[in-house]
Amino acid sequence: SLRAFEVTTLTFVYIFFGTAFVWKSAQKLEKYSVLSASKYGMSPFLIGSTVIAFGTSAPEMLTSLFAALDNKAVMVVGNVIGSNVANIALVFGITLGVLFFKKEEFLAKPEISLNLIILILSTLLICIILNFDPFNLYSSITLLAALFVVIVIWYKTNTGIEPQFERSEEKYLLLKLLLSLAFLVIGAWLITKSALNILDTLGLGELFVGFTVLAIGTSLPEIVAALALASKGRYEAVAGTLIGSNIFNGLFVLAIPGIIGSSYSHNYEWNPSLVLLLFVTVVFCLYIFLRTKTPKRASLGICILLFISYFLSLLLVYLY
Repeated sequence: SLRAFEVTTLTFVYIFFGTAFVWKSAQKLEKYSVLSASKYGMSPFLIGSTVIAFGTSAPEMLTSLFAALDNKAVMVVGNVIGSNVANIALVFGITLGVLFFKKEEFLAKPEISLNLIILILSTLLICIILNFDPFNLYSSITLLAALFVVIVIWYKTNTGIEPQFERSEEKYLLLKLLLSLAFLVIGAWLITKSALNILDTLGLGELFVGFTVLAIGTSLPEIVAALALASKGRYEAVAGTLIGSNIFNGLFVLAIPGIIGSSYSHNYEWNPSLVLLLFVTVVFCLYIFLRTKTPKRASLGICILLFISYFLSLLLVYLY
C-alpha cells in the first residue's frame, strides 16, 4: 500500500507539472511559430490552416507518440476521441456558457460552413477507420492523405483559421520556438508517464485512461485559450481553433500508431464513444451553421446538452 501511495503521489506530481508545461509551452509554441512563419513570408491563411492547428494539436501528437512507442495504441484512440469530445463538449460548452451569462449574441461568418462540412466528413472517416483496422499502415496513409486534401482546400479557398498575432520584431524567434517545443515534449512525456502509471496501478482500461488523463491533460491549453477568447468576445476564433484542432487530431494523431507499427492485443469496444463523438460534432456544426443565418443569444440549453454529453461519454468509456 505504501508502494501504491508512492506511485499515486508521483503520478499526481507528473500530471501537475506535465499539464503546467503543456499549458504554458503550447501557448508560446503557437505564438512563436506564427511569428516565425510570418517573418519567413508564409501567407496568413496558410499559417492559420496549418501552423495554428498543428500548434493546438501538438500536445495530443506528442502524448500519442509516447503512448504508441509504448505499444499503447488503444490509449491513442482514447486520446483522439477524448480530446475531440472535450474540445466540443467542454471547450465549446464553456464558451457558450460564458457568452450566455454575458448576454452576448452568437453569430458565425458564412465562410465557416465549408470547415463544418470538412469536420463532419473527417469525423465520419475516423469512425470508419476505427471500425476496420485503425493501426494498419494503410489506414494511417488514408488519414494523412485526407489531411493533405483538407490543407489544400483550406489553402485554395482561404478558409484557414485567421492568425491572431501581430507582426513583431522579437529577437531569437527560432530559439524561443525550439525551447517552447522542448518544454512541450517534456510536458507531454510527463502526462503520458502519469497515464501509464495509472494504467499499471489502478487497472483501469487503456481506452478510459487515454480518454481522461491524456485527453484532458492535452485539452487544457484549448480550454484556457477558449475562456480567454470568449471573455474578450472573440468566440468565432474559438470555433475556428476547435475545428482545426479536431481535424488535425483525427487525421494526424490517429495516424501515429499505424506509422510506428504499434500492436494491440484485444478488441476494444469504442463504438459507444464514437456515436457520442458524432453526436456532439453534429450538434456543434448545426448550431454554428444556424448561427450563420441569424445571430441569437448564446444558448444555455446547448451548453447544458454538451456538458451532459461529456459526462455521459466518460461513463460510456469507463463501462466499455
